[in-house]
Amino acid sequence: MKKAPAKGFRLIFGYLGLFLAFEGVVILFPLLMLAFYPGEWKVLLDFVIPAVFDIGVGILLYKLLVSGREKMRFKPKEDAVLLVLIWVAAILSGAFPFFLTQFSWLNFGDANASLGMSFSESFFEATSGFTTTGLTLFPEKAYLDGTISSPLGVDSCSSYGYAHVFLFHRAFMQFIGGVGLVLLVTSIIASRQNFKLYFAEGHNDQIVPNLAKSAKIIFLVYAGWVAAGSLGLWLAGMPPFEAVCTSMGCLATGGFSTRSESIYFFSKMMPLGEISNLSYVVNTGIGIEIISCVLMLAGATSLVLHTFALRGKFKEFFGDIETCFAVALFIIGVIVCTSSITYLYNDGGGLDFLTSLRYGTYFTISSMTTSGFANFPSIFKLGPVCFFLGWILMTIGGGMGSTSGGLKQYRVGILGKEFYWFLRYHDTSDRTISPRVIRRLGVVKEVDESAVKEARNYTLLVLVVFAAGSLALMFLPKLPDLTQGEWFQRCFYEFMNGFTSNGISMMDYVGYKAAHPLAYNGFIWIETMAMFFGRLEILPIIFALWRFIIDPIREMRLNAKKARPSLE
Repeated sequence: MKKAPAKGFRLIFGYLGLFLAFEGVVILFPLLMLAFYPGEWKVLLDFVIPAVFDIGVGILLYKLLVSGREKMRFKPKEDAVLLVLIWVAAILSGAFPFFLTQFSWLNFGDANASLGMSFSESFFEATSGFTTTGLTLFPEKAYLDGTISSPLGVDSCSSYGYAHVFLFHRAFMQFIGGVGLVLLVTSIIASRQNFKLYFAEGHNDQIVPNLAKSAKIIFLVYAGWVAAGSLGLWLAGMPPFEAVCTSMGCLATGGFSTRSESIYFFSKMMPLGEISNLSYVVNTGIGIEIISCVLMLAGATSLVLHTFALRGKFKEFFGDIETCFAVALFIIGVIVCTSSITYLYNDGGGLDFLTSLRYGTYFTISSMTTSGFANFPSIFKLGPVCFFLGWILMTIGGGMGSTSGGLKQYRVGILGKEFYWFLRYHDTSDRTISPRVIRRLGVVKEVDESAVKEARNYTLLVLVVFAAGSLALMFLPKLPDLTQGEWFQRCFYEFMNGFTSNGISMMDYVGYKAAHPLAYNGFIWIETMAMFFGRLEILPIIFALWRFIIDPIREMRLNAKKARPSLE
């Protein structure tokens, strides 16, 4: 007997099963580190258990609900429901390896394997990873420490015996989240449903007409950047393991680092040991800073623009509205930040010009790409001008279809152009045709009203969410050592920090947990929601909730209205 076609929630959960199986495979990838660090094998089950669960449940859902049935098209908003479920499932899968370490019987009796992370903290960390934010609750003991022992970058150690597996897990989550969960599955599995999911996830970079081929090209470009970045960072003096993790994090505009001091660790003068009786003292940070900046800028650039640059079409690349806007932001940011740091660093102490230029340039690039890496000791030393400018830069964010967050440069560029046209053509006659053209993705085109309306509406929506989220944080008790004004500043900055997936934090999470244990969980869950809303750009979440809540209520009312005459 022919099975009924798969549609509605049957289709949604059936496809969710397919994605779950894929996510299960992704969770197993960090175990590849055991080939290089076999002493860390005791955390094996922390990854295997959630991976096997995902693969088993995923295959079961697909077989029971979809396999062998005709697959109908998604109805309105159903693609948004599936997209939200995919991301929630991925975050849950990524959170469990952190959480399961606290159960020593899973780690073959080794209590020292525990990261001491609660479920809320683990979910926060995984959300920060997949959304490429970089805010972290990762314990200090689990970072790498010590110095580098040779110019070729010999690995340093950690007081935590299983650091490499979990550091790679964090970096790989950022890479997968940056490229896009839907994009990666699209590159493997072709389906007519992929189109709606692909664009719902925020991609506008379909390079060739065939979606699967386009996804493969994008994945290969990102993988190529990671490989080139890893090689460059290694040659610049970073240990091989750290080079790979940092390359993935920078390209994903993420922010997770192998060191608690981020890139600043490598920016300090460090002895690299003695080789053949020759003493090497090299500032490895200069090369590492330059390479990481290139990777962050690459991650914040649309993949279509990447293809123009790779093909030598520099007119299309540099003439694009996003590129022009990004260059202008970069120049303004570097000038303002460098000037500020020169005079206001460390509350008026100031720095020499070259160091100020290094800090100002890196901070500008890290903020405008929403990456969160830092080559300076503390954001508090940079001064209030950098706080405010950093907030503006991360709110604007990177390019459309890139791995960075924020409003996106294209939307802000369109609004800026619209304001310019308003001023320019304000006094012209209504009968006069006023050209409104831009260069976008290699094409000179007229800006239609729908593009302006989308940019305007999304900007308004972001401001509403920002206001609501910041107020929610302000209702929580403040840190004891802060004034009300300073607490307002932290809440104001930190919510947008999470929403735009930036990661250069002003919040002392450890101190807040000690002072307010209950409020601490509320704070990190609000930040978790901020990261999630920002990565999916709000609308898919609203549409998913609409499909789950509003549509059923409307259907019930409609059915009740239809049944009323028959009762009479």
